[in-house]
Amino acid sequence: MSTKKIVIIFSGLAAVILIVAVLIFYYKNNPLETSSVPKCTFYTLTGYKCPGCGGQRALHYFLRGKFKESFMQNPLLYFAVTYIIILILIGKRYSFLYGEIACAIWLIIIIGFSVLRNIL
Repeated sequence: MSTKKIVIIFSGLAAVILIVAVLIFYYKNNPLETSSVPKCTFYTLTGYKCPGCGGQRALHYFLRGKFKESFMQNPLLYFAVTYIIILILIGKRYSFLYGEIACAIWLIIIIGFSVLRNIL
């Protein structure tokens, strides 16, 4: 087996281990009740919620099976993860899912989401 293949295998294995460790951590720890998770710098400095605010709590509730609470913490997370899964599964067949136009659409969605979540 070539060195390149070994590096790819070990990198993939390390990534899977890291993802599982993070998921276990967020399953066991509610970000509202622990100080070992980073707080949002943007929110701390400005008092406004960024597009990612609530993502850690959403992940915790999702892993606990509390899907409504998870969605209420950060609904954009559900759309972003769904989009990423679609890109992984069928993205190469449909070029409109990636590229400059898709990035521009996502930028508009993220800015709109940020404005609306701070107004409502």
